Amino acid sequence: MSNTILEKEQLIPDQTSKLVIDAPEIAAKAEPGNFVILRVDPRGERIPLTIADTDKKKGTITIVYLVLGKTTAMLEELKEGDTILDLCGPLGKATHIEKEGTVICVGGGTGIAAMHHIAKGHHEAGNRVVAIIGARTRDLLLFEDELMKFADEVLVSTDDGSYGHKGLVTELLEQRLQEDESVFEVVAVGPVPMMAAVARTTEKYDVKTTVSLNSIMVDGIGMCGACRVTVGGETRFACVDGPEFDGHQVDFVELSNRLRYFKELECVSYDEFKECRCAEKEGKKKKAKKLSIPRVPMPHQPASQRITNFDEVALGYSMDMAVKEAQRCMQCKKPKCVQGCPVEVNIPDFISALVERDVEKAYKVIKATNSLPAVCGRVCPQESQCEGACILGIKDEPVAIGRLERFVADEFFHRDACDLISDKPECPLIDEEKKVACIGSGPSSLTVAGYMASRGCKVTVFEALHELGGVLVYGIPEFRLPKSKIVGKEVNALSDLQVDFKLNAVAGKTFSIQELFDQGYKSVFIGVGAGLPKFLNIPGENLSGVFSANEYLTRVNLGRAYSFPDYDTPIVRGKKVTVYGGGNVAMDAARTAVRLGAESVHIVYRRTQDAMPARLEEVEHAVEEGVIMECLAAPLEFLPGEDGNLGAVRLQRMELGKPDESGRRSPKPIEGDIYELPTDIAVIAVGTRSNPVLLENEPALELNKWGYIEVDEETGETSIPNVYAGGDIVTGAATVILAMGAGRTAAKEMARRLGCE
Repeated sequence: MSNTILEKEQLIPDQTSKLVIDAPEIAAKAEPGNFVILRVDPRGERIPLTIADTDKKKGTITIVYLVLGKTTAMLEELKEGDTILDLCGPLGKATHIEKEGTVICVGGGTGIAAMHHIAKGHHEAGNRVVAIIGARTRDLLLFEDELMKFADEVLVSTDDGSYGHKGLVTELLEQRLQEDESVFEVVAVGPVPMMAAVARTTEKYDVKTTVSLNSIMVDGIGMCGACRVTVGGETRFACVDGPEFDGHQVDFVELSNRLRYFKELECVSYDEFKECRCAEKEGKKKKAKKLSIPRVPMPHQPASQRITNFDEVALGYSMDMAVKEAQRCMQCKKPKCVQGCPVEVNIPDFISALVERDVEKAYKVIKATNSLPAVCGRVCPQESQCEGACILGIKDEPVAIGRLERFVADEFFHRDACDLISDKPECPLIDEEKKVACIGSGPSSLTVAGYMASRGCKVTVFEALHELGGVLVYGIPEFRLPKSKIVGKEVNALSDLQVDFKLNAVAGKTFSIQELFDQGYKSVFIGVGAGLPKFLNIPGENLSGVFSANEYLTRVNLGRAYSFPDYDTPIVRGKKVTVYGGGNVAMDAARTAVRLGAESVHIVYRRTQDAMPARLEEVEHAVEEGVIMECLAAPLEFLPGEDGNLGAVRLQRMELGKPDESGRRSPKPIEGDIYELPTDIAVIAVGTRSNPVLLENEPALELNKWGYIEVDEETGETSIPNVYAGGDIVTGAATVILAMGAGRTAAKEMARRLGCE
């Protein structure tokens, strides 16, 4: 089974482990230098780990990790045979390897394992490989035996002299560079201080130096900009431009500061996790924040109303109410609630699925042992059975298991896919030969999927993230678009139309368009969105505390950072927040900051409020919620505070000039009118660019001058026959309804050609 841990070896007790994972699709594509993004728990954070080795024949990848935070601690709890929840890759650019002579590969810490894959690649290309590895002491050295299998030399240094050279890896490196002028490249992977020291050492000898950067990442597919780093004075994204860069050009000081930014929050999450685990080992009740959540009351008809009718008294939970109640479940290792259920429903499993809003999975779990869940959810005496045995009920109210069971059954029964999606009176029979692939699961792709499935085509949707919905899920906040009521219902309806969904599948990395055709797909639609965020290109933009709107909203929406530490993705809750831009995304970011508790939120915009491109309703709502419109102002520079993080922004006061030929008045600076505005969080919402992950790997796709896909306006077809595209990857950032319209245009042509109009 894919993502299954086949082998686990603890390399350093309670610190570092190696996993061999069954991941044939990733292994088939992975090259030295690539990484994966993984998630261990439904509430977990996405983290990047470099691939340490692959076996393409066996379909396995090897990763090595240091237990440093909550996610790696949860990873450490997994055993052989367990499955990793989400595994996405291979990501990043592969190492550029040619046969050129002698290469020195330097590794420190877990970076030795990542360096191993690169060194192996150089060996297989015919280069002479000298490996230099270092650690504080011999017991902390990794992968020496693995490197000995192919490296021409393996040199070891330890800080305490317990093995090999006493001192630093840079001392061995400099000695070798003095002795051997044939070295054409040095590759360094490890802690930032080590890579910086290697770069300083090699610079004296004018030797090409490549470093692999393990930056902070949220999505890992070029969408958020969290991994940005300054290289040669320019901002680069580690996930799509790297992770390898010229070590002589990297701003290591800035990189170190950015890596420390979430450290305090990560420690809070990790410490709470360790406290919970220690309490479990001592036989104590788990001290989790969610225990303080009160039981969600059941809505009822008022007594005065219900005595006049025969309608059901209990009205049932909404999806949000059900999820909130489900989150109270402690997920006990030995659940007594199951013992209390006469038909032995796997209660923790169905509740866990409900936490993830996966009603179909929750229903299947219940239905496996209970033939009448809607009935039992209403009439069973849960208080003396499952709920009576609930551990949470010892000192608190038990989880409302019966109410949750009722909700799952009702919600599942209420779905009618053909009614919801199709314009036909009944669901058609699916023709397995008419296979259609939709790349991305945003509004344009979901529109195509619904249209084609309702006409009998077998549709598969490929999504790079771990949740479906694209921008509808990661970009638009819950207060504007309820995910479960709207997006979830649409996606569930597609499932009922036999649409298949493949998560963690990255077009251009995990698979190519040609491979889809080779697998029998007759038509392909590309709806991956624009994705790559734009920045202001002003000094200080890479200070910690400056976010792209994509990163800020993705952390909150996809990562549920608003519920940190109940969810593991952190967000810094700024006191003085500034947002740059005047569109709907800027309004979303500003209103999100308000809900995260900011004392003040300013939207900085260089024109007047009435010129903002956002919907009037969104602007009005923002103002009503206390957002301050800092209009006729343009940012000049972000300034650091005493802690080195963002502290203020320097603004240029603007005024409107005379109308141009179109009648529009352009803003111009008021000379000398410059002021500072205190800010500890800045969110850049000035648009996006085309994401290169797919486009760079599909050269046959013709692009326009802005880097977006060229299509036939009448049909949506690209330069590749039977490959269509629509949405932001064609138009640039636009509205949901325009993306849906583009999807429908393409779908009509796709259906016509497949003979299923």
